[in-house]
Amino acid sequence: MIVGLFRTVLVLIIFYFLVKFLGRLLFPSSSNKSPNNIPKRKEGDVTIHFDNRTDKKMFDKDSGEYVDYEDVDEEE
Repeated sequence: MIVGLFRTVLVLIIFYFLVKFLGRLLFPSSSNKSPNNIPKRKEGDVTIHFDNRTDKKMFDKDSGEYVDYEDVDEEE
């Protein structure tokens, strides 16, 4: 009787660790991937990061299309 109880407890322990191991492999949590060096910010704080690597303008002179229009008098 004690041998059967010991074997059942051992199987349950092995099953527990196996499920825990497979769970970590199949469903990694996002909290493990977040770095701890990110400072905590209060709600409402705004941070602006500029990208100074390129000084290229967004639009060139030749980009886009010129649309010719006329003003229409509503009195006619």
